[in-house]
Amino acid sequence: MTYLRSWPNGASPAAPVLLCLPQAGASALQFQDWQVRLGPGATVCAVQLPGREDRWGEPPPASIAEVVGAVKAELADAGLLDRPLVVFGDSLGGLIAYELARAVGPSALVVCVCRAPVHWARQGGLHEDDVERLASASVEGSDLPPELVAELRDIAAEVLRRDAELSKTFHDVPGTEPLRCPVYAWGAVADETVTPAQLDDWRDVTTGPLHRHDFAGGHRISRDDPGTVLGRLSRVLADIAEEEPS
Repeated sequence: MTYLRSWPNGASPAAPVLLCLPQAGASALQFQDWQVRLGPGATVCAVQLPGREDRWGEPPPASIAEVVGAVKAELADAGLLDRPLVVFGDSLGGLIAYELARAVGPSALVVCVCRAPVHWARQGGLHEDDVERLASASVEGSDLPPELVAELRDIAAEVLRRDAELSKTFHDVPGTEPLRCPVYAWGAVADETVTPAQLDDWRDVTTGPLHRHDFAGGHRISRDDPGTVLGRLSRVLADIAEEEPS
């Protein structure tokens, strides 16, 4: 099954493409509403990793490089690499977004609550304590019966463990050629996972400008307050559209 998911939007063939990569344990479906909110001003595509929703029964990818190769091929087949492209990655999705940006050379890379690549390499990806914390957060505040909450938490933990293994296939190779596009590194002031210093280090991955911003909120800001994130994303998309030759 294919990696890319998209939704009818009525966008012109020249409209920017927003390619979204979700947090660990999450899926492409959360971005369907983003297409509704952005309207025809952009084409929203999202990456659906194996092991969730309609890809539940598929084996996980062997590496981030495998994911990047497959997504790049699908973008090319769909003609989306011929349009202005903004790659957005949320947490672990930001790491994959970075590797994808290196492969396709987008107009901009936007990473949200994602530490810079050098820190992923030092820390060795997601660990079991990350899995436990994120699995518990996924069902926090639920008013479902306790036995159902426990079942959903176990399912979330299973998906997160697959993503944790995927994250450990990243290697920050010294001397890697930097990106040339602007990088937007967004954090959240109540995020206990990613520090401002880890976000500041995104400056080292590009010869283009680094734009830093911190939202009021926590690590799940893009899911808890998508309107705020989309407000800034829409400005990035508008700026990219204006820069493209008519």
